[in-house]
Formats: sequence, structure tokens, C-alpha cells
Amino acid sequence: MSARLHIQLLGGFAVERDGAPITLPTRKAAALLAILAMPPGVPITRERLADLLWSRSAEAQARGSLRQAVAQLRKALEDELGTLIEAVGPGLRLAPPGVEVDAVTLESALTSGSPADLELAEQLYRGEFLAGLAIEEAPFEDWRATEAERLRRRLLRGLQALLARHVDRGDLEASLDLGERLVRLEPLAEETYQALMRLHLGRGALGPAMREYQRCRAALAAGLGVAPSAETEALRRAIRARPPAAPTAREETDFGALPVLAVLPFSDTGETSEDAGRDYFVRGFTEDVVSALARFRSLRVISAQSSFAEADLQASPREIGEGLGATYLLVGSLGHGNDRVRLSTELLDVRAGHLVWSDRHEVATTRLPETRDAIARGVAAALAARIDGDLLRQALRKPLDSLEVYDCWLRGMARLRQGTPESLAEGRPLFRRALELDPGFARAHSGLSLTYFNEWTCLAWHRWREDERMAFEHARDGAALDETDHVTHFVLGRVLLYRREFARAEQHLDRAEALNPNDADMLAQLAIADAYLGQPERGAERIELAMRLNPYHDDWYFAYAVYPNFVARRLETAIAFGLKAPHVATDVTAYLAAASAHLGQMEAARRHLASFREMFRRNIMQGREPTAREPMRWLLHVNPFSRIEDARFWADGLARAGLVIPDDLWRDFPEGPWPG
Repeated sequence: MSARLHIQLLGGFAVERDGAPITLPTRKAAALLAILAMPPGVPITRERLADLLWSRSAEAQARGSLRQAVAQLRKALEDELGTLIEAVGPGLRLAPPGVEVDAVTLESALTSGSPADLELAEQLYRGEFLAGLAIEEAPFEDWRATEAERLRRRLLRGLQALLARHVDRGDLEASLDLGERLVRLEPLAEETYQALMRLHLGRGALGPAMREYQRCRAALAAGLGVAPSAETEALRRAIRARPPAAPTAREETDFGALPVLAVLPFSDTGETSEDAGRDYFVRGFTEDVVSALARFRSLRVISAQSSFAEADLQASPREIGEGLGATYLLVGSLGHGNDRVRLSTELLDVRAGHLVWSDRHEVATTRLPETRDAIARGVAAALAARIDGDLLRQALRKPLDSLEVYDCWLRGMARLRQGTPESLAEGRPLFRRALELDPGFARAHSGLSLTYFNEWTCLAWHRWREDERMAFEHARDGAALDETDHVTHFVLGRVLLYRREFARAEQHLDRAEALNPNDADMLAQLAIADAYLGQPERGAERIELAMRLNPYHDDWYFAYAVYPNFVARRLETAIAFGLKAPHVATDVTAYLAAASAHLGQMEAARRHLASFREMFRRNIMQGREPTAREPMRWLLHVNPFSRIEDARFWADGLARAGLVIPDDLWRDFPEGPWPG
């Protein structure tokens, strides 16, 4: 039988009778009911109630106020006979029959501790106990705060047990969702970070595992001024000790013959007040150096994402190099003067442990890009790299008109890295400001193009055409100003690919790779393009190389490895990668469904197809139920295969899994229009 009276104390205060809300006359009447509800059936003396709610009144006046509040409460609850709020000797109690209190149900579920009850407790906790109910009585506030903290601590222990269960079962999505909630609930609980580190380590996702360690360390330092515990540090060592994926024969040859370089984040030696808050500048300049070095085909350059992760560990150069698989480390410092910057760089041989090359610069801030290129040339020369002279000349950029241009670009790139719709929107004015100051600054167009490209491909399906157009136009304008910018060629190639202009797309994508063969993120995305262009073997090699250059990569690398392996008919490999990151992209679950069906794993195929349907309805349809024809047409719209046999292979697998394939699907292949 459903409860007649429901009292909500978590995340705010509310009362309902049979689903209809009840408005209480005063805040103190609400506070009185809340006290009596914790829990129902337990008498509380009138003296205690008066002390909690009318502590500043004389005893007689407080008793009178209590009688008035009880009368108001009974009238609001239609309890004139006093069967709900009962007088029991010197006290009052809330009669339990027909009363349900969310906080009491929460405690009962936590006491049970069963998986089902722990999941119920997670659903019940809408927020802090009696949040927003303030009555300016210190005793009541003390009681409320004590109860809130007690419930929060009990919930934290219960949900950590539930998280451990999710992790043991390998339930990635449930673990990540619950882990984030636990971090919000208590950002200083190491147990939560440890569980998430174990989760990611178990599935071979070193990047997310290391980022949980970094997040834990930062939270403990900021909140308590302490370092992580020995258990957390042991997990960090396990992450670093995890062997990298076995290289292909081609990669083994490349890595054996070429120097492998990691650039650690430059330290900031600025000491003036103006230097505060300029971490983005130092990090951005370091990434700029990485980008300049990555242009040289005779080097292998570790991604900034991974080298920055290792540098955070404060390990020795040898340990960092071994952890990244690097034979050389570039370290440096950057200090700000009024209109000048002091730069110091050193190149270290990891294995021999000696200095290979060093340099010092003190330059005008407007000449930072030239200094970056000088550093890149010095490192390359010190490693006896076989450098193409044309590439060196192309890398030289004209001096900036002002530091503000470069500063705007670095700030924009910092927003771009965050990858949220809000941060992408925040980055655009910064790139536009750089163009206002210097209309010839090609990389501002490159940055703008990426803001629209990232939104177009990942976040805003409802703005597909507009974002595609803006990404293309800014990439085109950037390439016109600087033909050697690999990012603009990459974006142009991807947009042309979706426009089914396959020959032009491949030209730009090949040019992008030639200009920067060490950009791990770009290589991972080129792997998908290779799958669409009918070259899945090259795509599989590229994603493997990307993972070696960026061992602490994000989960989307796993998702992007699905595409070339599926098209190459390496279905078990595609499934293994897809299961590491099924939540990254809506269509990954469709690949999992098709691959499982082709392998005869029909139960798994139907399960993956159900996941795809739900993600498609939620992410693409914004909650609307799709028609039977829409899913497959959308899938081919966002997966621009050039070869009909690859598209048919995918569709055949999905049909076996149970997806409707429209009869006229292949009529206009490959042009579409697929959304239809």
C-alpha cells in the first residue's frame, strides 16, 4: 500500500499527501515536522522542541509558540483529531502508519547494504538534508548540520561499496557515473579515486587512470595540504608499470631507428604579481614547442598529454623516459619580464643520463614563435635528425605584431582543450580577437575551425550544417594564409570526407599527416578516415602508433580503433576496443552489435543494439522515438564509406542483430541524402 503522507527532507523540504503537494504556513512549522519525521514514531519532548526552534524566547513563550505551530501543522495536514501528530506524555511524535520519509528510507536501505538497496539509496539522495530550510535558530541549524553530515557519511560509505561492486563487475558506465557523484559528495575521499583508478587500470585505459590520480592529488593538496596515501601511490606505480601495447612490425622498425622525444612542461620562473594565473601561457608555449618538433618525420614525439601526465609525478628523468618509452627528454623554464621572456632549455639523454644540448634565450615577447622554432631546430640538429630544408623554412613564422595576439591564441587553445560546448563558445572570441589584431595570423583561423569542427562532430547534431560550414570556411581561410598548417588541412579533409568528395578529402588528409606525422590525436582521427576511404589496414597502424605516442590517451582512442578494425574484418579486435569505451560515441555500439552478429554472438548483438537504440534516442533524437528507418540512415550519414561493400557489411550485421534496413538504402550511395 502506498504511503498517504510523503515527506522529502533530502535536497530540500516538501510534503505531499497522495501525490498532492501541501504548503505549510511557516518555516518553523516545516522545521517542526522535519524534526518529528527523524524518524516517525519516536517521541521528542516539548522542552527539546522548544529549545531547538525558539531558543531565544522565554520558556512560557516558547511553549506557547510550540502549541501554535502544532495547531498550524495539524490544520495543514488535516489532522484535527491528532492522530498524525500525537501527544505522548511530555512529548510529541509523528505517527508512523501511512508516513514515508525519504531520509528514513535512505537509512534503511544503507543498513540493508544489498546491491538493490544501495542503488535505491543512490536514487533517494537528491541533495543535502533540509537544504534551504533556514529559520535563524542556532540549535536547529546545529541539529540540521549534524544530521546532514551523519547522513552524508553513511551514504558515502554505502555508495563506495556499490562503486566497488560496479568496478568488480567491470560496469564502466555505472562506475563512472557513480564515481563522479561520489567525488561531488566528498572530493577528499581517496577511496573513490582509488576505485576509479582500478577500474581504468583493469581495462587498460592508462590516461583516465592517471588523470584520476592527478585529480586525487590535487584535491588532497588543496583541501588538506597532504599527499596521496601509500595505497594510492601504489596504484600510480602500477599505472606507470603497465607495459605499452605491442607494436606492429612497422612501428618496431620506426621506433628502433628514430629518436623518441618527450617534452616536459616548462617550469614558470616568473616572480612578479603579473605572472600569477599564467599557467595557460607556459603550458600553451610548451605544447607549441611539441607541435613544432612533431613536424619532423625523423623524430617520434610523445604527445603533450602523456608527457605532461608523467611530469606531474615528479619522478626522475630516467623514470619519466622509461614510463613514456622516450630516449630523450626536453626540459625548460620560462620567465616573464616586462616585455621580454627568458627561456632556458636542455635536452637530456634518458639512458646515458647526460646533457646532449642546452640553450638560453632572452627575447622580446613578440618573437616567441621564432624562439620556439629555434628550439625545435636546435633539438633536431642535436639528435642529428634528417630534416628537410623546406620544412625548416616553412616552420619559420613572421614576428607577431604584439604579445596579445599570441596570448589570445593560447587562451583560446586552453578553452579548446576543455572540450565542452561552453568552453568552445568561450574560445571563439579569443581567436577572433587575435585575428582583429593580426588578420594574417593563420593559427587563429585554425583555432576557430577546430571549435566548430569539435562541436560539429561530437556535440551539436542539431547544428550539423552550420558548424560544418563554419569549420570548413575557417580551415580554408587558414590554409590560404599558411599552407603548412596541418590542422587546417585535417579539418578540410574531414569535412570533404563527409561531403563525399573522397579524392579531395584524401589529398588534404595526406597533406596533414605529411606536415605533422607525430600529432597523436590527429593520427587517431585519421584512422577513422582510412576506414571510410577503404584503407583499414593503414588506419589500424595509425591508431596503434597514436596510442604509442600518447600512452595516457583519452577513451576516444579506443572508440576510434573500432572503425578500421571492423572494416578490416578483425571483428574480435574491434569488439575488444569498443568494450573499453562504449559510451564515447553513439555509433560505436552499432559497430559492436554488427560485429557480434557476424560472429554469431546473437545475445551480445541484441544487447549492443538495445544500447545503440537508447543512445540514439537520447543523444540524437533528443528524447523523441525514431521511426524504423531513421537509425540506419543516420548511421550511414555520419559514417561516409566510400566502398559500398564496407557499408553493406555493416548493415548486414545490424540487420542480423535486429535493426530495420530500409529497402531504398543503397539507391543513392554514397551521396545520400542519409538523414532523410
